[in-house]
Amino acid sequence: MKELKRTIYFISFPLSFMAFIFPVYASSLGASPIQIGYLFSVFSIIGILMRPMVGNLIDRRGRKKGILIGTILYAMVNIFYILAKDYKYLLIGRIIQALGSSYLWISVNTFISDISDTSNRGKNFGSLDETMAKGEWIGSIIGFSILFNKITDNPFKLVFMIFLTTSLISVFHTLKALPETISLKKECEEGNIRNKKQLKYFLGIIGIISLISSLTTPIYLLYLKDNITKDLGLIVLLFIPSSILALFLPKKFGSFSDKYGRVKIVIIGILINALLQIFIPLNKAYYNFMILYTLISLVAMFYGPAFSSLIIDFVGEDKRGRSYGLYNFATGIGGAIGPIMGSYIYENLGHDLVFFVKGGLLIVAVGIIALIYIKVKAQGKNKIMEIR
Repeated sequence: MKELKRTIYFISFPLSFMAFIFPVYASSLGASPIQIGYLFSVFSIIGILMRPMVGNLIDRRGRKKGILIGTILYAMVNIFYILAKDYKYLLIGRIIQALGSSYLWISVNTFISDISDTSNRGKNFGSLDETMAKGEWIGSIIGFSILFNKITDNPFKLVFMIFLTTSLISVFHTLKALPETISLKKECEEGNIRNKKQLKYFLGIIGIISLISSLTTPIYLLYLKDNITKDLGLIVLLFIPSSILALFLPKKFGSFSDKYGRVKIVIIGILINALLQIFIPLNKAYYNFMILYTLISLVAMFYGPAFSSLIIDFVGEDKRGRSYGLYNFATGIGGAIGPIMGSYIYENLGHDLVFFVKGGLLIVAVGIIALIYIKVKAQGKNKIMEIR
């Protein structure tokens, strides 16, 4: 786990900064809101095509190879952002990033599953989330310090050069120090899902949640600028409290889900998140929004590690790479549709409506999750009774 955390720490430097600033960067190069939505959707579309293949590949060839390919591709992304002159460069960069994401995160999730069991899986995912948060924190400090202080006429170029360097450190560490875990676990625990029909239901709801969650991804910063404050410095400050909490809470929340049940934590967390989303358009005062966003982030930390662990709990530990490939395939389908839908609603139907839609749909989704879980557990108990 230690060597994996070091790899992820360095590769995480650009993630938060880019997630925040990317719409602004794309807009500065002439991209429209709909084109920005396309940039987010193409990321998911590439993932749809790649992820099942990647899952099967790392089950045959190993997790380390997948992580190494992912870190190399992430490093290449920074080169295209350094050279970016127009929308075309951003599009190519996003395609490469999508390829890198497919290899890296499926391999990382499978790596963690290899070294975990039901008693510590959530804790290990939470620990990884903390490591990512630390890397993203340092990367954001570097990025925004350069951006706000105008050290150079082209601050984005300097930022991406630094991120290229940290990505190459991650590549080097992966190559030299990261162990292979494919043969670490000989015994495989059986999951709750017993047949292909149940698997389709499970992947379907995962895809729906991904769609709903990604509705606001490409327009969040635009919403803040249009409705909260136009000062980019003040917008950055909105995210500071949640960023600090992410440095030490995910591991604790992961351990909590291991102890009290991951499905229950996910259901409670998504329900609270849904209600908080509905309150966003009703709290446009600066400090009210800061408190609300911090609460939303806290809830996401609460159920995030449990959600990441859930796929193995349901599908089982046999062919773990394939399981995470299918999981990411489902999230990719939802993630491809959501940004386009969210951008369309934002641009044509109203800035506030997209948050009401997101909150309402999450409430429906969490109800479906609860019903599926109850049904699967009931079928499992019936099978046990039949055996007895």
